[in-house]
Amino acid sequence: MIHGGTNRRRTCIDILDDDSLLYVFYHCRPPILSKEGISPRTGECESETWWCQLAWVCRRWRRLILASPSYLGISLVCRPGTPVADMLAHLPPLPLIIDYFQSGGFAAGDEEGILLALKHHDRVRRISLEVEVPVSSLERVIAAIDKEFPMLEYLSIFPLFMSYSNWSIPSTFCAPQLRRLELIEFAFPIGCPLPAGLVTLSLEWIHPSADFGPNELLQQLSLLPQLETLSITFDPPHSDQDVEGQLLQTPLSTHAILPSLRSFMFKGPLSYIKSVLPRITMPLLKVAEIMPPTSHNLAFSFPLVLQFVYKTENPRFRDVRVTFDVSFVVVTMYPHEGTGMPALRMRNVGRVIRMGLGSTVKRFREMGPVFSEVELLTLEDKTPSGLHKHDSIRTDWHELLGFFNKVRTLHVAGGDLIEQLSHVLQPHDGESAIELLPTLSVF
Repeated sequence: MIHGGTNRRRTCIDILDDDSLLYVFYHCRPPILSKEGISPRTGECESETWWCQLAWVCRRWRRLILASPSYLGISLVCRPGTPVADMLAHLPPLPLIIDYFQSGGFAAGDEEGILLALKHHDRVRRISLEVEVPVSSLERVIAAIDKEFPMLEYLSIFPLFMSYSNWSIPSTFCAPQLRRLELIEFAFPIGCPLPAGLVTLSLEWIHPSADFGPNELLQQLSLLPQLETLSITFDPPHSDQDVEGQLLQTPLSTHAILPSLRSFMFKGPLSYIKSVLPRITMPLLKVAEIMPPTSHNLAFSFPLVLQFVYKTENPRFRDVRVTFDVSFVVVTMYPHEGTGMPALRMRNVGRVIRMGLGSTVKRFREMGPVFSEVELLTLEDKTPSGLHKHDSIRTDWHELLGFFNKVRTLHVAGGDLIEQLSHVLQPHDGESAIELLPTLSVF
């Protein structure tokens, strides 16, 4: 009877035809692969090998899986320590993922493995390099990306060191299926045309260069109708004088329409964003994040940015969240429902809470009446214990809370911050909490 039961169990799985079995395999994929088969950041390739255990069950399963790489979204993963030469020699010609996340440099054979995988350019689906290696090693890898990559969907190169090398992608690089491009410390233009199907473009720590003028950016953006996420930062930042000189030499002539853009982040000189924003139409924009070049640059006019982002002189917000972290303060503002306006984030750099809170108060002074209708204020603390213990910031707290005289609900997250605000809201020198937040009903 035991033998018969075993046969019955085998029969149950054997009666599934190939299509039904493949359908089961398809739904075994990790959620991270459900959208375009692309992991959200480098180093997260563990889920890419989900199919290996299934392939070892029996020959039939292995045959079905290896015969359906496109349907199942399976790939071979090249990562630190992978014997790439052996893998390429003994496994079927599946799509390749090159994913290296290393803070201590390449291990023995890693650079050779990457270069060998790049020779199979017609199979590479993703290239993700977040590495701390000698400049010469990274230069050799970048130089090898000099062909057409017909399957490439994701390219991310993030050197884990500050070199300001101003790299460029080879002009012969071509990736018509590229959907996501993330480059750190690269020149712009990057050396090759951007594919029209690009969905995410992130250019970080752009080297000060006359090549990255507002005209060049607008011309490139005008060719990206499917772009949904755009992030641009300068580091070290261009000066306003540099940008103004470029504008004098080459007046702006391009207007970019980004019908799909939903998220826009910018860190750089005021003159740059002032010149670019009025020439970009972003009808579906949901989130805009603006970072001043430095925490002390008070010339960065947020009211001017608000006017360009919202296309109105008097934007109003119903909900504001202020998040304190060790290295920055983030202020996220949500407009009134039904206005169709995007949320706006401001990120102020400050190594200690005194600098971060003071800088935030200065920004709020510039923005004036935009907070006059805020009803919900959330204060979120992500700093280590003790950073909110200074009595010297009491005045800053009073001034910050004073901008929100119509707040009905105050949410506070973080034990130290709750204690600090409880102290701030206590009567002091003739004041009372009612005078500070006259409409507050929930704390």
